[in-house]
Amino acid sequence: MAINRVEIKDFLVFKGEFAVDFCSGVNVIIGGNGTGKTTLLKVLYAACEFSRMWKQQTSEWKKSILDYFSKNNSGLNLALDSKDNAPFFIKIFYNNNATTITFEYKDDKLPIKNENVNLWNLDMKSIFIPTTEMLSHSKGFLALNEKYKIPFDATQIDIVVNAELPEARELPPVYTEILEKINHIIHGKVVFEDDTFFIQKDNGKKIEFSFEAEGFRKFGVLEKLIRNGLLEKDSILFWDEPECNINPELMSYLVDILLDLQMNGVQIFVATHSEIFASYFPVCKQKENSVMFHSLYKDGEYIKVNSNDRFDLLEPNKLTEEPVKLYEKELDGVFGDD
Repeated sequence: MAINRVEIKDFLVFKGEFAVDFCSGVNVIIGGNGTGKTTLLKVLYAACEFSRMWKQQTSEWKKSILDYFSKNNSGLNLALDSKDNAPFFIKIFYNNNATTITFEYKDDKLPIKNENVNLWNLDMKSIFIPTTEMLSHSKGFLALNEKYKIPFDATQIDIVVNAELPEARELPPVYTEILEKINHIIHGKVVFEDDTFFIQKDNGKKIEFSFEAEGFRKFGVLEKLIRNGLLEKDSILFWDEPECNINPELMSYLVDILLDLQMNGVQIFVATHSEIFASYFPVCKQKENSVMFHSLYKDGEYIKVNSNDRFDLLEPNKLTEEPVKLYEKELDGVFGDD
């Protein structure tokens, strides 16, 4: 199961009509601030979650699509209203456009148009890792959220729920090497005890997540999701700024791990501000890997996108433009304006 296209009209930053096609492997999304990278990831994740809720008819069914963006939906509702009160729509295409789910503004809690699909047979398995590291706040977090409705969006709550699930009894052998790579990086294994996440170090020490380096915590979250059996074949991983707080020397390892997951049937969407992180994908990819780069940019009040399977040919490319500007400034400093 893979997402291969999304069409959006008048939803938050996406004014007018917007559409982009994806590959079934790794999709690397870049762009300046305010160009909709995180919004795009959340739209796709929300669609996957609604398909799961439809199939399972869970108590989450009353969740609004806006819950994936904010707990305070009143501000979002105002942001969605246009002068003509025109409805937004979000249409997600799966399996080479054979399946679509459409959301409309008049009832954002339901995928009210389902074309060419029996949603009872559509079970999108998806994980969203937000930029904010949430596992350090796990102790009592879910109970407090249920009682007081603390102001976290659904992606931040979901990652804690998914990380707290029990580990899978058995994982496919192909994941053993991936877990060994992560364990080598963080010098241990993530464990969940007494409502708290720890890293059980190879030397026997057990370090609470909040006291661990945040870069290691990023790898630790991924390890726990794999051990819980959530990143299996035909699942989809959304990760907002995975490179955040990770030392550049570890980025190639992270890219290798993501490419390994993709080789094992996981479709991946990442949004990034790092040229180093994005550049490692063409360097590390094997012939069997599928990688596509998508550049979001503003054209007046509209968001546009260009896609390419070559990072060096992607235009516009905010990640490569700034190093060039820096180099030009350095030259000006050495040689002056003459």
